[in-house]
Amino acid sequence: MLHFILHYRAFPVQELARGCTMNIWGWIGMFRRFLAVALCVAPAAFCADKSILELQRDVAALQEQVRGLQKSLDDKLADLAQKQAEQTRAAADQAVRSLASIGDRMQKSLQDRQDQESKNASAMAGMGARLQGLAGDVGTIKDSLADLNTALAKLATQLSDLGNAVKTMQTPVTPPSGQATPDPNAPQISASDLTSSAERDRSGGSLDLALQEYRDFLKWYPNDAQASEAQYRIGWIQYSLKHWDEAAASFDQVVEHYPESNRIAESLFYKGKSLVELGRRPEANEAFKLLRQRFPGSPLAKESTAIKPTTGK
Repeated sequence: MLHFILHYRAFPVQELARGCTMNIWGWIGMFRRFLAVALCVAPAAFCADKSILELQRDVAALQEQVRGLQKSLDDKLADLAQKQAEQTRAAADQAVRSLASIGDRMQKSLQDRQDQESKNASAMAGMGARLQGLAGDVGTIKDSLADLNTALAKLATQLSDLGNAVKTMQTPVTPPSGQATPDPNAPQISASDLTSSAERDRSGGSLDLALQEYRDFLKWYPNDAQASEAQYRIGWIQYSLKHWDEAAASFDQVVEHYPESNRIAESLFYKGKSLVELGRRPEANEAFKLLRQRFPGSPLAKESTAIKPTTGK
């Protein structure tokens, strides 16, 4: 470049451009100034390029460090995530085991409670059966006592008849002034024989004959100890013959006229059932209500609660 400048310095040239003449030295001077500026700027540019290169190396090193840190951070995060996952899995397994243990305990507790309830139910069923058997035994004993009372009443009647016979035998005989006329309404049989005959006919199925015999007994021996039993048997025969209206009236007479009778509970029960057959439910309910009030422990009182109205009545 310096050779080129010196070469054109020795040969001045004139150039015509656009009607103007410029001395070559003007151009040379301008080029010198440009060259001086270039020479001044070149070291600064060189220094700038060096700084840029160093900066680029530093940036590259920094990027490498960042990549290293990023990789280290990724590795640590991966390890931490794996540890957390393992811890979470372990906690979940522990929770599952705990829930399973709780479920087993609850299942065992529920099973124990069910077993206990089953035992209690069995015990209650056994107790109910025993109570029912006891109620049946009580009813049997009551019937036996009723039969015993009936037998005692018959025995009392026989003793009364025997006493009357003894008194008759001890009474002096008055000579008759004339032939006495027999009373056609006088009983031709003793009270005990009459009740025994009526009971035989009833047991043998001759209900109409037994019914008439019991009526004759009440007609001839209204104050006898067996009168209440005879009245009850009349109602029972009428009930068996499905004479509901007459049966209800006969059982009512037992309740009204013989309050000390041992047949009051049965009379109230069968009076109520007769009234149910007649469709007179309110009156039947009154009879059952009186039965439960007076004899709350009687099996008949419990049975009366289950009696339903007769269909079509």
